Amino acid sequence: MRVDLLAIYKETLARCAPDVLVRQHLDATMPRNVVAIGKCAGALLDGVAAVHAIDAAFAPIPEGYPLPRVNAEIHIGGHPHMTRASFDAGRALLAFVERHDDILFLVSGGGSACVEVALRDEDETANANARLIASGLPIAQINAERRKLSAIKGGKLRERVRGRCVTLVYSDVSTGALADVASGPTITGAREAVLIADNTTLTATAAQIIGDNAVLYSQQIECDVEAAVYPLAKRAQRMSPGQVLVTGGEPTVVVRGDGRGGRCSELAVRFATMSTAEALFASSDGVDGNSRAAGIHLPARPALLQPAAIEAALAASDSMAVAAQVGEPIMIAPTGNNLRDLFLIAAT
Repeated sequence: MRVDLLAIYKETLARCAPDVLVRQHLDATMPRNVVAIGKCAGALLDGVAAVHAIDAAFAPIPEGYPLPRVNAEIHIGGHPHMTRASFDAGRALLAFVERHDDILFLVSGGGSACVEVALRDEDETANANARLIASGLPIAQINAERRKLSAIKGGKLRERVRGRCVTLVYSDVSTGALADVASGPTITGAREAVLIADNTTLTATAAQIIGDNAVLYSQQIECDVEAAVYPLAKRAQRMSPGQVLVTGGEPTVVVRGDGRGGRCSELAVRFATMSTAEALFASSDGVDGNSRAAGIHLPARPALLQPAAIEAALAASDSMAVAAQVGEPIMIAPTGNNLRDLFLIAAT
């Protein structure tokens, strides 16, 4: 029986929407002053407002991501690069924290760039961030360096809260590494935050939708895309017809050129050179690098290009040029989700 990988992907995103999941972690005692940070700030705020009274709200959000419907002080910052607006948002955030005692923080990915207060120099901080995101380093190492230059990351914002501080995290990082989400502005210890959802939530939801034919590989893929593709192709070969491998994570990509692409499009291209299985490689936030797509849906037995053309595209970080020829780009608006990537591979 043929499965619809694209439909599974979209249904998974709907069930894991931040405004839906955040409601499960609220109670009437939580602060009514709210700061929502990151790509999911708008949806998280709306989810809280549906079941919890809000007195005042502040939301720094990366440019292009959904805004809240509820009333809030909104600041649009940069992503993935820090901009002047990111530092303006940081100053406004400190002013909001100074005006209120008890604060509920809703933290999601993308917050490291869209709101910042430089410890020393803003240009130095922005330039360092640009170098880090192009380095291909794991996010934990990137955030460790970001914290050294920031006056709010690594729990430093928590130190400015006069009263009660509650943090709920919608995680786009490794399982358990909550202090890495938006570089942990209010987290200094492992028990200082509550997890709303992470990539494990995303993959488990997809497996539940698929049912008995799902083969869940719960360990997140976090290595370089070139290293990630071979194990996926080998695992696909071992599956029985009708089974669907479900996995996710966030493989790393070193930026080598100025082409269009992202980790999902590059992973799709590399996978197509090793396997004839139908597959989907897509981000949960609807944005795969600078590719302008959420990811790639590969048909079974995709048409292949000449190896030289593939290597040239990958060397120029132009994976989308090839991916669009071997598969179908997934074109959707930014979803409001941010739980890393979802990878589905259907055995035939």
